This record gives sequence, C-alpha cells and structure tokens, in this order.
Amino acid sequence: MPATVRPLTPRPTPPRQSQPPPPRSRRPFRDNPRLILVGIVLLLVALVAILAIARGSVGLSPDFLSEFVLYALSAADLTMLVALIFVLARNIVKLLVERRRALPFARFRAKLVFALLGMTLIPALLVLIVGSELIRNSVDRWFNAPMDDVISSANAIASDYYHEREVFVDESAARVASLLSRVDLATADVTAVRDLLLPEITQRRVQMIEVYRVVEQPGQDPTVTPLVDVVAPSLPPGHTKAVADRLAARSVSGGDKRTRE
Repeated sequence: MPATVRPLTPRPTPPRQSQPPPPRSRRPFRDNPRLILVGIVLLLVALVAILAIARGSVGLSPDFLSEFVLYALSAADLTMLVALIFVLARNIVKLLVERRRALPFARFRAKLVFALLGMTLIPALLVLIVGSELIRNSVDRWFNAPMDDVISSANAIASDYYHEREVFVDESAARVASLLSRVDLATADVTAVRDLLLPEITQRRVQMIEVYRVVEQPGQDPTVTPLVDVVAPSLPPGHTKAVADRLAARSVSGGDKRTRE
C-alpha cells in the first residue's frame, strides 16, 4: 500500500496581548532619601525656631509665655513622647510575635532590644532622680532661709543705703550753702543764682535744688518764699514741691535744728 505524505502546517496562534506592567509599589519612608532629607530639614528648622524663642523669651511678657510658648512646647513634647511610646510598643509587640512563631534569631533580637532599652532608660531615670533632688534642695535653700536672717540682711542693706544718702545730702547741702554765701539772696538776680547752682546739677548726682528766701516782718513769724529752683532734665516734669516747702518752713520755725543749720 503506497504511503502518502501530508505536509504539516503550523496552527495559527492568536496574537498575544501585551500585559500591562505591574503597578509600581510605593517605596517605604525609610528607603526614600528625599523624604528623609525633608524630615531632617524640618527637624532642624523646628530646633532653630525653639532656640530663637527661648533666647528671646526675656523680652516677652509672662502672659504670652504662659499661654502660647509654654503651651506649644508642652504640646510638642507630649506629641513626641506619644510617638516614641507608639514606636516602642510596636517594636516590642513585633518581637513577641516573632518569638511565638519561633522565627530565626527572634530570641536574640528580643534580648538585644531589651538590653538597649534598659541601657537607655536606666541612665535617664538616674538623671531624673538626681536632678529632681538637686532642684528640690536648691529651692529649699533659696526660699526656706530663716526669716530673722532675711530681715536682718534687709535692714542692714537699708541702713547702709540711707546712711550713704544722708552723707551725700549733707555734703551737697554744705557745698550749696558755701556757694550761696557769696551772694545776697535778698537782692540777688534769679538768673545769677541759677547759673551759680547749675554745675551742682550737671556735674553731680543732685536732681533738684530749691532755694528759698526768708521774709521777716515785724511782729510776725518769718516766712519763706521760693526764690529759684534748679531741676535736672532727668527728673519727671510732674514732681511736687510740697515736701521741700514743708522742710523749708520747719527750718525757719526752728522745728528741725539740723536743717536750720
């Protein structure tokens, strides 16, 4: 029986459809250098802003500090503390789950994490305890001093100050009296007396000099009338002369011997 040969023709295959590329997965934050750099820059800017606010807090009002700055710092501290606790709890839970599943090196990683955690918390707690005790002792030393010592020190400071002012006023009064003894106040010109006393105001620590003229009338008590006053520019314009008037009246009436002399 003769053999027949049939040619083999390949079956037509349908054209392959191009498959769409797989969706690009989002890179995690720790593998994205740009996001890490942006985070570092933001942290540095926040640190610089906090330092600037702390340095300029001297000129700020206490109400602004207590209501805005301290509140913002407290909120930032609490936020960072909550984030730190969340990250720490997540890692601890992850280690416990890995240890239950008996993954390789799970026990070693858990021991390493707990050792590092202890090395971090123990020094922080020691610093907190020692610092709190030091601050408490310092505050007790500042504000719990014996009241007798505080009062005696304040009295000593006040007596030294008043003694110094008394000596200064006596010397200034003697110098002004020596200057006024050169002129006759009954007939002297007010401008000449003012020019004579002006160096005492400009060159020394005297703020005001009041000169009075004694008017004596027969059968009546002597009275004093203001002659001239020389005032330093730094003295407020609304100062009163009532104290000087009373002192001058007492000196003329003989009520204060030291003042009259």
